[in-house]
Amino acid sequence: MQLQKLKILAEAEAVQRVKAMPDGNGWTVQITYATRQGEQREVLERQRGGARVFATLDAVARCLAGLGLTGFQVNITGLTGEASP
Repeated sequence: MQLQKLKILAEAEAVQRVKAMPDGNGWTVQITYATRQGEQREVLERQRGGARVFATLDAVARCLAGLGLTGFQVNITGLTGEASP
C-alpha cells in the first residue's frame, strides 16, 4: 500500500488496525482496513515497490502521525534480543 492510499483510507476512517512488526534491522507496517467485502490487510510499501522498512518505531510514529493516524500496535514476535552493554 502506498502512502497516498493510506492517507485516503485514514481520512475515510476505514483504517481498523495499524501494526508495526520487526523485519531484519527495522520495522514494517501492516494496515488492516474495511472494504465492502470485509477486511483487507496490506503492508506499507516504498514508492518503487517492496515493503517499506523503518529504522525505528519513532520513524513509524512520525510517518503515521503525518497521515492523521493517532496510534499503532507493536508486535515483537521474532524480535531478537540486543546484546548487553
